Amino acid sequence: MPGNTVDHPKYYENGPFECILLAEQYSFNVGNCLQYVWRHKDKGHPKEDLEKALWYAKQAIAREEAFAPCDRHYYDSLRIGFTERTVVSAYDANTLARIKAMSTENKTESNFWYSLANHDAQGALDSIERMLEKTE
Repeated sequence: MPGNTVDHPKYYENGPFECILLAEQYSFNVGNCLQYVWRHKDKGHPKEDLEKALWYAKQAIAREEAFAPCDRHYYDSLRIGFTERTVVSAYDANTLARIKAMSTENKTESNFWYSLANHDAQGALDSIERMLEKTE
């Protein structure tokens, strides 16, 4: 459905792939963080979206959530609906984050995606803070 703001919002399709392919491979806080960074230029309130991304990044760090993809087998052990046949994405999160980094023209934002690919929580946090400094 064209213009569908529920299933396929345009602000999550503004890259080399749809944001959900990457976000669903991370913890709740890290996934939300990357979604807010992804869309911050497209919804009309970039500073607020980056502030939310920063909040989620800090939550993830405080809860010692890895800035690395979640292990599907961990979720299997919690019995929350994943099975051995579950395929989250055709590409692993590290590859997707690198693809996003290479397709992002803004160097500071690109650094965020590379930090995510390298599981570097502090680098991701620093990148968001630098993006915020440059945003009105």
